[in-house]
Amino acid sequence: MNEQAYIESKPKFSVIWIVPIIAIVITGWMLYQHQSNKGHTIFLKMDNADGIIAGKTEIKVRSVQVGLVESLKLQIEQNAVIATIRIFKDYDTLLTKDANFWVVKPRVDESGISGLNTLLSGAYIELLPGESNEQASLFTMQNQPALIAPDIEGVRYKLKAANAEVLDVGTGIFFRNYKVGQVETASFNEKTLEMDYGIFINSPYNELISKNAIFWVNSGIEVDLSTEGIRVSTGSLSKLIKGGISVDYPPNTPADEVAKQNEKYKLHKNFAVALERRFDLFDLYLVEFEQSIKGLKPGAPVEYRGMRIGTVEQVPAQIVRNGQPLYFQQDNTSIPVLIKVEYGRIYDVDEQAKKYWQSNIEKWISNGLRASLKSGNLLTGAVYIELDFYSAAKPETIAKHSVYPVLPSVPSGFTALSEQVIALLNKLNRLPLDDTLSETNRTLVAYKQLGNETKQLIENLNNKKVPEKVDKNLTQLQGTLTQLTSSLKQFEKTLSTYQQGSGVMEQLTDTLSELESLSNTLKPVTKGLNEQPNMLIFDKDAPEDPTPRKR
Repeated sequence: MNEQAYIESKPKFSVIWIVPIIAIVITGWMLYQHQSNKGHTIFLKMDNADGIIAGKTEIKVRSVQVGLVESLKLQIEQNAVIATIRIFKDYDTLLTKDANFWVVKPRVDESGISGLNTLLSGAYIELLPGESNEQASLFTMQNQPALIAPDIEGVRYKLKAANAEVLDVGTGIFFRNYKVGQVETASFNEKTLEMDYGIFINSPYNELISKNAIFWVNSGIEVDLSTEGIRVSTGSLSKLIKGGISVDYPPNTPADEVAKQNEKYKLHKNFAVALERRFDLFDLYLVEFEQSIKGLKPGAPVEYRGMRIGTVEQVPAQIVRNGQPLYFQQDNTSIPVLIKVEYGRIYDVDEQAKKYWQSNIEKWISNGLRASLKSGNLLTGAVYIELDFYSAAKPETIAKHSVYPVLPSVPSGFTALSEQVIALLNKLNRLPLDDTLSETNRTLVAYKQLGNETKQLIENLNNKKVPEKVDKNLTQLQGTLTQLTSSLKQFEKTLSTYQQGSGVMEQLTDTLSELESLSNTLKPVTKGLNEQPNMLIFDKDAPEDPTPRKR
């Protein structure tokens, strides 16, 4: 092919080809610019579209609009709504994987009243960016607004509650009536049957949360009926209305090391329970009582001469032997009570207290240490267990039960008083009073007969009437004198039984001493009842302070 033919065979480009190409490029550029200016499209899944309007509902961050809801469609399964949302240009960096969305509308809940500004403007969707470096395009709407913003400094902790009151998200955390944080999450664990709470403590108040801190529910008003009487305490008005969680240190205990992030604590029902549950080092003992245990409840104190050293655990003790409870056994007439000796109550260093207790308990028992029931409050009928030394107690040792060691006990209270009265009456019944009175009566009869015969003899002598049968009268007189002599000897023998040092006299002296001791014991009660009849329910009124007299 020659050069002319080759040139003629080449394709010829004209202006009519260039124009469409330029138009396509410009259109593509315009579409790219339009899409770029339009922003980033995301999808938001929600339970329902209540209050949300396509083309009108705004997406805001700190009250600044960053996007708009474009469309609303039902999910294929028709159990949710998918909202198509357009985020404006330059805001796509907010769409992190852990970002949160929720609807802002008027709300009235435990955290207060919010969203009133939407009554006129309508609801909007709040966007809370997260801290992740990854971005996402599909999100799920939250039912409740986020309580803690990412830029708020603080520390999070975990609380577990088994028997405490169920609290809502937003409930405040108070340290000595000052709010330092709030409940962030709340969920029920169906496996452990406990409430799991996530709490947030604002900085710098997290420095107050030490490892030995205790948490308890503060409902605003507490009524405590115990062996110490009736105690009523109230908190602030906000806690009275909404309740709250209080945190503090145990009494007379300084703060320990500051707790770290996600440290776990127990949430107790009230302050009293929180104090009881902090003694983790203890030993369990059985105490068997041969009397009624009415009024003794789990949680009652165990004291030694007024100092608390433990707590009643089970009343009665749930111990089974041969398929039956221990207190229904034929060879056992006592009621077993399970107690625990908490060494942290005896001494701050509980390990030393445990060593000291275990090395001396056998010696104390042999020296008369016994458990007894004491009345704590006559109004409520509550009783407690007291350990003390009884010099008259029979020698005993700690019984070795199959499960727990057994501490010996002694009767007390009205039971002990009734036993003392019965023993005193038995001693009085054993005195030979009937024989003594019968012998005295016989002696008096003999004296009376002798007096009559002597009087008759004197009258006969005065009247110079000598009996015809003198021998007979003398014999009769001699017999009377012999009978009188015998009666005098018997009377002397009877009186000798009441002389100083005799058995009957000592028994009578002991009985009178016990009567005197019992009388002295009851004198203060009798005197107090005469002065104030209601002293068994209310404390005795203290005397008024003396007023100086004027000059």
